Amino acid sequence: MHSKLKINNELLGILYMLLCQFSFATNDAFVKFVYQSYEEIFVLNQIIFIRGIFTLLFILFFLYIKKELDFKKMFCSKELRVRGFLESLAALFFFIGIALLPFAKVYILLSMAPILLTAFGAIFLNEKVRWRRWSAVLLGFVGVAVVINPGKLEFGYYFIFPILAAIMLSIRDLYTKNFKQDYHSLQIAFMTCFVVTIFFGLLSIYKFYDFSLKDILILFISAFFLALGYIFSVATIKVALVSVTSTFRYSVILWGIVYGYFLFEEIPVTNTYIGALIIVISGLIIISRQKKIGVIK
Repeated sequence: MHSKLKINNELLGILYMLLCQFSFATNDAFVKFVYQSYEEIFVLNQIIFIRGIFTLLFILFFLYIKKELDFKKMFCSKELRVRGFLESLAALFFFIGIALLPFAKVYILLSMAPILLTAFGAIFLNEKVRWRRWSAVLLGFVGVAVVINPGKLEFGYYFIFPILAAIMLSIRDLYTKNFKQDYHSLQIAFMTCFVVTIFFGLLSIYKFYDFSLKDILILFISAFFLALGYIFSVATIKVALVSVTSTFRYSVILWGIVYGYFLFEEIPVTNTYIGALIIVISGLIIISRQKKIGVIK
C-alpha cells in the first residue's frame, strides 16, 4: 500500500512538472506573439508590466486560499526583494532573447542554468565538485558552442542574452540557498513577480504603447498560464522528490520547438538539435551525480 502510494506520488510529481513547463512555455509564447505585433524591443517592458499585474492577482488569490497571505512577512523581507531583483535581470535578458532569437533556441541555451549552478557552487561556495560533474559542465559548454555555431553566427551575438539569463538564474538560486527564513513557495513567487512587475513598470516609462483589447486579453491569458506554472511548480515539490522530477524540466525544450514551429514558423537546424541533446545529456549527468552524493533528494 505504501509502495503504491509512493509510486503514484512520483508519477503525479512528474505530471505536475510537465504541466509546469508547459504553462511557462505557453506564457512565453503569448508574450512573443504580442511582441511580434509591434516589433519594437521597448514594447517588452510594457508587455511584462501588464502581464505582471494580472499574474499578481492570480497569485494573491491562491495565497488567500492557502491562508499564506502575509503581507508583512513578504514585503519586509530583504531576501525576497533581492531575489526579485535578480529575477528581474534574468527576465530582462530572457525576453530580449525571446524577441530576437528562435523560440526553441532560447530554452536550449537557458538550460545551461543548472550546469552553471554546479560550476558557480564550486567556485563561490566551495562545494565539492569532482571530475565527473566538471566533465558534465564542460560537455554543457560544448553543447552551447554547437547551438551557437560560432563559424556562422546566423543571429549575430544575440545568443548572449539567454546565456546571461541563465547566469542570473544561477546567481538567484545560489542566493536563495542562503535564505535564513522559511517562506511558502507562493510567497516567494508573489514577491518575485511583484519586484519584476515594478522593475518593468519603471522601464515602461521610457515609451508608452497603446495596446488593443485583443493584446490585453492575450496578456491576461499569458498571466494565467504563468500563475499556473508557479502553482504546478509548488505542487511538484509537495508530492515528489526533486530527484524524481528534475529530469523533466527539460520538457520545456520540446514545447519551445512545438510553439516555434506552429506559432512562429521556426524550423530548428541540425546543429540546434545536436547541441540541445548534448546540453540535456550534460544536465542529466549532473542530476544523476547529485542524486548519488545526496545533493538533491
